[in-house]
Amino acid sequence: MHWIMWIFWGFFVTLIVGVYLVDFLTKRKYSFHEQEKSLNQNSAVNDTLREVGRIDQQIGPF
Repeated sequence: MHWIMWIFWGFFVTLIVGVYLVDFLTKRKYSFHEQEKSLNQNSAVNDTLREVGRIDQQIGPF
């Protein structure tokens, strides 16, 4: 049963070391913060909202 403990904690240690290694090698290039959208993305969002509004008006609430 002792070896199961080593596998369990070893997995977490390996995971944490791997995360820090990737973070170091990519020099923190990646961020989960909201990035500014491109003009093309803004255009696509507006087109989608316009289409949803049009469909809602055609179908009605019921």
